[in-house]
Amino acid sequence: MNASNILDRLIKILKDYPIEFVTFTIGVLSILTSSRDMVAYVGYGLLLFSLNIFYFKLIYFSKKDYENQLKKEKEYSQNLLKSQNQFLRYAVHETNTPLAVIMANIELYELENGRHPVLSNIEAATKNIYGIYDDLSYITKKNRVLFRVQEINLREFIQSRIEFFSIVANQSQLKFKFDDHTSNSMLYMSETKLQRIIDNNITNAIKYTKASKTISISLRESSSYYIFKIESESTIIKNPEKIFNAYYRENKYQDGLGLGLPLVKKICEEESIKIELHSDEESTYFEYYFHKVER
Repeated sequence: MNASNILDRLIKILKDYPIEFVTFTIGVLSILTSSRDMVAYVGYGLLLFSLNIFYFKLIYFSKKDYENQLKKEKEYSQNLLKSQNQFLRYAVHETNTPLAVIMANIELYELENGRHPVLSNIEAATKNIYGIYDDLSYITKKNRVLFRVQEINLREFIQSRIEFFSIVANQSQLKFKFDDHTSNSMLYMSETKLQRIIDNNITNAIKYTKASKTISISLRESSSYYIFKIESESTIIKNPEKIFNAYYRENKYQDGLGLGLPLVKKICEEESIKIELHSDEESTYFEYYFHKVER
């Protein structure tokens, strides 16, 4: 070991154990500088020297044990997280088939026999499950899959999602009103991401709007944006600054995982979509500003 390495190790010891280093040095100096006048300090110096050697050894082994334990806990946490993600992917994958079978059989029955109130209830509940399934599916794929960007007619897309959830709204004694004030509503975006934004806002409106009220959905445009707005009469949001936090729910008794709006916010941040939220005693609305397609 050369002089440079020795000096580096001494500097590291001094940084990590400044008090111990000082007392150790005092002990060594007391021995080296002892004379007849300092004989009384020799025993003290030897004691300090021995204690510090023991203390350095104790600290060294304790630190090694701590580092090894920390490494094991980190590996355990990483393996646990990996297992949880794997389980979630399997669960989401296995959920898709029975949901598709249920929806297909409902549609087949209605084509042959017309609508039935019992099946309508089942269909509404199944579409609610689909919303949860789509959120979980997106979460499991977002770090592994590149979602393809494509040209989408925003007006037609919103209309299709309103139609999809209309039976769910009917079961909750609600109705939709859609107003379009755009001449052309084309934008470039991943359809998967857009659906998470639209679906989560529609399902939240259905969940929190007061009974027998109307959910107003509109699409308008400015020079740079298409503005999607969803508004209804619901309970006032008391903490709008927290509403996009994961697992946060203002109504603890309302069903839900608290993942929808945080997921929406994350997507909007990725796509540079501005969000505006307003809530008072009369109504609550969310607005989303989508960038227009540059031609």
